[in-house]
Amino acid sequence: MFKVLMIGWEYPPKITGGLGTACYNIAKALSDSGNEIYFVLPHLSGEEPKLQNIKMFDVEGSVVDFEEEERKILFQLQKESIYKSLSLQAFHPYESSREISLRETEPFTMEKVATLSETIRHSSNDESVKIQSGYTNNIINDIQLYARFNSILARKLDFEIIHCHDWMTFPAGVETARSTGKPLICHVHATEFDRSGERVNQQVYDLERAAFKEAAAIITVSNYTKRILMERYSVPEYKIYPIHNGVEFELDRNLLRKNKSTENQERLVLFLGRITFQKGPDYFVRAAKRVLEVADNVRFVMAGTGDMYARMIEMAADLGIGKYFHYTGFLSKEETRQLYSMADLYIMPSVSEPFGLSTLEAMSGGVPVILSKQSGVGEVVNNCIKVDFWDVEDMASKIVSVLSDRNLHATLRDGGLEEATNNSWSKTGKRIEEVYAKVINRK
Repeated sequence: MFKVLMIGWEYPPKITGGLGTACYNIAKALSDSGNEIYFVLPHLSGEEPKLQNIKMFDVEGSVVDFEEEERKILFQLQKESIYKSLSLQAFHPYESSREISLRETEPFTMEKVATLSETIRHSSNDESVKIQSGYTNNIINDIQLYARFNSILARKLDFEIIHCHDWMTFPAGVETARSTGKPLICHVHATEFDRSGERVNQQVYDLERAAFKEAAAIITVSNYTKRILMERYSVPEYKIYPIHNGVEFELDRNLLRKNKSTENQERLVLFLGRITFQKGPDYFVRAAKRVLEVADNVRFVMAGTGDMYARMIEMAADLGIGKYFHYTGFLSKEETRQLYSMADLYIMPSVSEPFGLSTLEAMSGGVPVILSKQSGVGEVVNNCIKVDFWDVEDMASKIVSVLSDRNLHATLRDGGLEEATNNSWSKTGKRIEEVYAKVINRK
């Protein structure tokens, strides 16, 4: 069993995408096996699921007994007028440089992790120091302060290994590894190339590459992402361990849609995810246009939010298919389950998808899937149809085929259900434990 300091950025119920869901299920799988997890987040809402063997900390509410020297560091920062009140604003960890501007921030270096925008309260009658903080508009500054906080907090905790999730936490992982001498594992759920294509944000790219250099090991969610790290970040292959995500299998068979009762009943085709460049929503809309040229009994649902949300509404209207589209905005877990129960087909047309957790979720809900060949989840599922994201003619043809062929629909549905059950988070957890053992030389 291992003692792990896990550093995240989001966690249920306050999530914006697949990262928070993955972090929760990874931590749960590890804790279920008896591992002890210290899970650190920028902010806890108080509504987080309580799990055995997981102790949670955040910057805003953590009460820690600091040594005199540690107090001096914190008070020196205060003396230099670095402490400021922070507004609490959630940041979407998968946002690209199209969605959040970092141009006004100063250049970032790993050595410059020195600002800690916090309020420190100290009472002469109390041996503890309470650190309060949260999120701000200046995301790079938030990341820097989070790194500093983690490096100080970690000195008070007993752990063997540091496990951090995605670029927002990498500086915290590096700074903590340096301050404690513990080995660092970077878990890559998405890279800057996935989020932004060729128009990468140089600050984020440099941050990722520096962390990969410092890490003892790197976990990727697919071989697809492993190749990106090797080709774009010059990471040596021996450092990288591809470990696929699992799915939280909570199937309510009463929700499954069986074969349609009538041939003319409307079909529902679903896109679910962030409506942004990486997810390819525009290809979904273009494919819908072609589907509707040969079948007018199909409705299309776009579930999610993102920087391309308004543009997709306009695109559908400009193409004359607006009346066939429905937009839900962000959905809760239960609302998502209900939507899966209504869907006849799920489409994931991602331009670059490190994994694609929603594919397994759709399959576990009994929904046939068409997914992009440019995705990691395609490495673990075969009972689906795979297309190039850019080939909207082929995508549209496949949509029509699945909706019109009941036998094909049933085959994909039943095969997908079986494959989803074989991709469990417990398997993911076991493979992560193997990486832990290798990194700290315990075999």
